[in-house]
Amino acid sequence: MTPLTFKTLCRAEADGWSLQGEKITAPDKLEAIRMALEKSGPVLLEHRFYRGGRAPHHVLFDDFDDLVEYLGANAKAGDAIHVWNIWPLMRDNNRVAWGKCPAEDGAVPEGGAY
Repeated sequence: MTPLTFKTLCRAEADGWSLQGEKITAPDKLEAIRMALEKSGPVLLEHRFYRGGRAPHHVLFDDFDDLVEYLGANAKAGDAIHVWNIWPLMRDNNRVAWGKCPAEDGAVPEGGAY
């Protein structure tokens, strides 16, 4: 895999840029994301824009290459990336809403194979 690098749009020296900081591109972090996807399924990525350039963006990924492609196309130097495994959250007791898609006449099945 080609190493990810990010274009710098803004670099405030007051923010203490350093070579030792936390990097989402560190091999152990990328491997943790890859393993979460393989073992548990989708992950939620929160993209926070450096210096509050805009509101955070949330994207769900079920493919590692798609996630890396997103970062390469959308992230800039200094942006913060947070990734969560969503499987522990996907439980019937914490749903926000639930329902079936109705037919043209409004009817929904009582049962069904899901």
